[in-house]
Amino acid sequence: MKVLVINVGSTSIKYQLYEMDTEEILAGGVVERVGSPHALHRWRVGPTRSEAEIPAPTMRAGLDAVLARLTSPGGALKDLSELRAVGHRVVHGGEKLVRPCVITPEVKEIISTCAQFAPIHNPANLAGIEAAQAALPNAVHVAVFDTAFHGELPPHSYLYAVPYELYLERGVRRYGFHGPSHQFMAASASEFLKTDLSRLKLITCHLGGGASVSAIDGGRSVDTSMGMTPLEGLVMGTRSGDVDPALSIVLGRQGLSPDAIDEALNRKSGLLGISGVSSDFRDVEQAAAGGNARARLAIEVFVHRIRKYIGAYAAVLGGADAIVFTGGIGENSVKVRSAVCDALVYMGVVVDADKNQHCDARGSGGVVDIASPRAPTRVLVVATDEERMIAREVVRVTAGPTAARQRVTGHAIPVGVSVRHVHLSKEHCAALFGEGYELTERRPVSQPGQYVCRETVDLVGPKGEIERVAIINPLRKETQVEVARTDAITLGVNPPLRESGKLEGTPGLTLRGPKGTVAIDHGVILAHRHVHMHPDDARRFGVGDKSVIRIRVEGERETVFGDVIVRVNEQYALDMHVDTDEANASGLTNDSVATFDGVQ
Repeated sequence: MKVLVINVGSTSIKYQLYEMDTEEILAGGVVERVGSPHALHRWRVGPTRSEAEIPAPTMRAGLDAVLARLTSPGGALKDLSELRAVGHRVVHGGEKLVRPCVITPEVKEIISTCAQFAPIHNPANLAGIEAAQAALPNAVHVAVFDTAFHGELPPHSYLYAVPYELYLERGVRRYGFHGPSHQFMAASASEFLKTDLSRLKLITCHLGGGASVSAIDGGRSVDTSMGMTPLEGLVMGTRSGDVDPALSIVLGRQGLSPDAIDEALNRKSGLLGISGVSSDFRDVEQAAAGGNARARLAIEVFVHRIRKYIGAYAAVLGGADAIVFTGGIGENSVKVRSAVCDALVYMGVVVDADKNQHCDARGSGGVVDIASPRAPTRVLVVATDEERMIAREVVRVTAGPTAARQRVTGHAIPVGVSVRHVHLSKEHCAALFGEGYELTERRPVSQPGQYVCRETVDLVGPKGEIERVAIINPLRKETQVEVARTDAITLGVNPPLRESGKLEGTPGLTLRGPKGTVAIDHGVILAHRHVHMHPDDARRFGVGDKSVIRIRVEGERETVFGDVIVRVNEQYALDMHVDTDEANASGLTNDSVATFDGVQ
């Protein structure tokens, strides 16, 4: 499957063409100065590199030039029909677009709305999408969002301490960015350390012209330095990073317009603003070596901010198994890595000076460990590949999360870890949230038409309670609470193992919402492990509705699940549901796959 990844800026088009059966890069390049009659197109096909001036007065003209080069004699494509899918990097997806998705008119409308949070990036991304859809109408176009990897941040991480109505009504919250890069770093660290992501605590540092740090616990981003916009957090090339929020108020009262303040904080600050030399770290580093005091100060402020966030995230995670560096600065600046890590001995970070000095991640398989052999915390340098990560997400969306495995086994089934959740009735929704209240979507789940809501409820049992439990819409005729065995012990209830909807003889508990409480006398179950199948899937596997099958999970803890119930419906998408206890015991995550092992 050939996938083209496009990253469109205000005056540039970066692209990479992959053969995703092998993840081989077939071609790539960049068109610069789009909007001028003398744009520059630099490209490579295999080892061959070339460049030429082209007329590219519009984004469509620039993209047409790219496609013409890809299909020209000696190009990577025979014709455009070979191109099945296009992945588009989009900076901001807000709360509604927290997963990569096929681009529809509704998706484009949300991207346009989110331009208020990313005014430099989203309009350019959208222009690239529309140009590509016009040029490649037969390909599937998929949006992959910088914010998506951070879509599972807990409320205590993403909420600002401002009036709550600003969050509900205007979307004011932390979203985070550089998602594909942080995701790629985490996956690379897991593979290099030969440890499943579910067992790792990582602090990932994307250090370049834009810079951010993330705390990753078990493969999930639980905190990140960038906020509602890419301005918050670390010192960057031209961006200030963290400042007193009152700075904009003070500058405004002194006569600066909102546009002038935006220009100052986004384009004239950061390394450029302090050093007065350049936004390029290499230039600042060279000036500092030559004795420029402001350049030295810029580097000190830059490094101090990184250390501060790493220390904070070590506290959030309760320690770290590894600190991971990437980006133009993270990969190439020996002095920055050394300066950051020398202050982190207290958390088990000891860098081997020789390994750090001669580190070449891109020439060493993509990952280098520069920590001393006996240091408790590893320090990894990763050659990030955001485009490859985007291409993988495109394959997940268009061919399913197990596409590669399906070509090998023919019987692969994606796994969905079913965390504790509640299905509410209309009556109980009104009692908990107020008459006429409409639950709002946070993110879709694997089954079409269902989604996790932004709202949550608390579960109160005879012995304990569990706060902020997810609600899955749409509403049902009867309220149902699905928990794992450890949850049941915490609550002090003893629910039976049941199929969804079979609630006779089950225990109850109390649900607590912002407007009231509801005591249910039954409805709590341990969900029986099951596989959703479309009728086409059932025919392929040779099973029917209510069949009982075995599922094999391979890996460090190879497991065979028996007594797995098949549920067949025209509305279902293929996936296996296990609860968190079973998933933890087997080392499963939502990125895992299992294989059909026969009818029981």
